[in-house]
Amino acid sequence: MLKIRICLLLFLCLSVSLCDEFDDFEAEFEEFKVNDPLSGYNKMMTSFNIGFYSYVARPAIKSYNFITPQFLRTGVKNIMGNLAMPMRVSSLLLQFKFKEVGIEFKRFGVNMFFGFFGVIDAASNTGIAKYPADFGTALAHWGVGSGFHLVLPILGPSNLRDTLSMPVNWYLVPTGYIEPFYVSLAVNSYVVMNELSFQTDTLDELYYNTPNVYPFLRDAYEQRRIEMSK
Repeated sequence: MLKIRICLLLFLCLSVSLCDEFDDFEAEFEEFKVNDPLSGYNKMMTSFNIGFYSYVARPAIKSYNFITPQFLRTGVKNIMGNLAMPMRVSSLLLQFKFKEVGIEFKRFGVNMFFGFFGVIDAASNTGIAKYPADFGTALAHWGVGSGFHLVLPILGPSNLRDTLSMPVNWYLVPTGYIEPFYVSLAVNSYVVMNELSFQTDTLDELYYNTPNVYPFLRDAYEQRRIEMSK
């Protein structure tokens, strides 16, 4: 997010007529403050998570990419994205975003009927939008504060509100009901690994080439959550 903002700021500076917008962006960035009383712990946990990614997750993901054809990984990603519809819809309903709820149902129907039960993301191919939402964004929409920033082991950036929302989110997707629990945990871990298999270049850039990586990740996460809750 920081890099995007800097690029935008430099681009805007090329036009004198847009210098007011430069000032707006700069002021917005400078005014953005995160409640971070656990910064010492959070920095340490960020270092641990980067080490875990470097020595455990990244080799596993690279091996998975090597042995798994991309069409299979894409199919799994599409199916799980479609199955996450109840979480998005319930969260949007809590925010009274009925138009977005209707579009989510439309997405689900198109992917089920024209995307071979969600294997193909036919909805996105036809321009039907997706609206990321979860219980944490629903709470944020109604004014529940984020609390303090909190970096979770392995899972990464979060905050108090979103961490407490995780059990609810768990049971808003069908994989949360798989029994026994350790099988459900294994399935969800696989889903996360499959999703990350498309993001290794981005993660490499973030973790290895970003100066002051912790404040960058912290601010990017909190700003992203604010945007999702609007």
